[in-house]
Amino acid sequence: MKQELIALNASVAPQSRRAVSEVVRVSARAHAARFYTVMLEQPNARFYLDQETVSRRLHASLASWLVGIFSAEPLDIERTFASLLDIGAIHARIQIPVLLIMKGFREIKAAIVERLGQIRLEQVDGADAIRFVSNLIDLALAVMMVAYMQASERSVRSDEVFRLFALGKDLAAERERQRAALAEWAQQIFYEMQTSFGAPNVVPLGQSDFGLWFLHRANLFFSHSGEYEAIATAIDKVDSLIERLSADPPPAERVSTILSIKVMVDRIGSLLTMLFDQSAETDRTRDPLTRLLNKRFLTTVLLREIEIQKAQRRPFSLVLFEINKLDQITRELGHAGADSVIQQTASMLFNVARTGDSVFRMGQGTFLIIRVEADARKASTFASSVAERYAATHFTVEGAPFFDNSLTFAVVEYDGHPDPRHTIIRAERALRERNPGGSASVA
Repeated sequence: MKQELIALNASVAPQSRRAVSEVVRVSARAHAARFYTVMLEQPNARFYLDQETVSRRLHASLASWLVGIFSAEPLDIERTFASLLDIGAIHARIQIPVLLIMKGFREIKAAIVERLGQIRLEQVDGADAIRFVSNLIDLALAVMMVAYMQASERSVRSDEVFRLFALGKDLAAERERQRAALAEWAQQIFYEMQTSFGAPNVVPLGQSDFGLWFLHRANLFFSHSGEYEAIATAIDKVDSLIERLSADPPPAERVSTILSIKVMVDRIGSLLTMLFDQSAETDRTRDPLTRLLNKRFLTTVLLREIEIQKAQRRPFSLVLFEINKLDQITRELGHAGADSVIQQTASMLFNVARTGDSVFRMGQGTFLIIRVEADARKASTFASSVAERYAATHFTVEGAPFFDNSLTFAVVEYDGHPDPRHTIIRAERALRERNPGGSASVA
């Protein structure tokens, strides 16, 4: 993009640059006014662009930026590029929606082009001037978006680290703690209803210990679930009922309101249990039987390896292993015996993998190792040695030795395709060709 900016800077005719610069200089404030008028009409824009902020700082800043980028003199590329990166990073830091930014730039472009069409440009190629405006705005937006995405990715990683820290706590204990906080609040209000004859002195649910936890911590676990939104709605409903009680209604309405509160509190308790149960299931990172990584994290790990390969040209390969004749083993040893074989197989594969490798359980008797820093030849040598070692290993199942061990394996080297699913499918196909009767399940 920097090269494109240099090329655009050199290609525009000097008279076109000066004409555009003069138009922008004269009308910059009007463009800024139009920009913010349109932006403030967009849903949710006022959160980022409140009237006081617009009038006090942003309006003048935008006008100044327009005059600077459409200078009569050739652009200082390094300075312009750095400025655009800074603006993009700021937009990301305050989390202005991308669609809002893109809408704003369309308005700026349309406003300048419209003004160019309204005046007579002496000795200026109007098409050249419009091309310059359009391309410069598009390039400026693209540079900002690069910085925006990089800053957003850093923010997402930080959010995920904090989320994992939060999830490191005992979810079962947290669930009981919050259920107790909800029950304590409910007990307090019902006690107040029985012992006070006027308006109850009760903290709204949204401001209680439970409500504060839900607002400031629960979103780390559950913010994208429907149940989370349902609980938020229920809390608002309960607080509106509390407000009704504060008006000291007639006895009949008072009883009806209390019953409605109980119904809503019970509903919140049920939804909370569902949320924690779902979270405990969703956030399980390891397979419960083998303690290897869960296959649903495979795409995430592969994307990271693809990123490293793209940047540093370091090869990596996928090695799929499958326990042979697992159905027969299950018939001979029973499900408990087969599970023991699977567990011991997983333990062996984990022990032979390097610390930089990643080991996943993919199916009933299927395992995958991401072999880093290894092309297909090196990965095949590794897989062969593992299969030979496995065949010579004697497992112990319920106190008795088990000798009939063998693995089928397939190896595929990453071929540069950006979609990790493509590499997984190649590995699955290679395994099926080597073991047509197998039952691998790769997802």
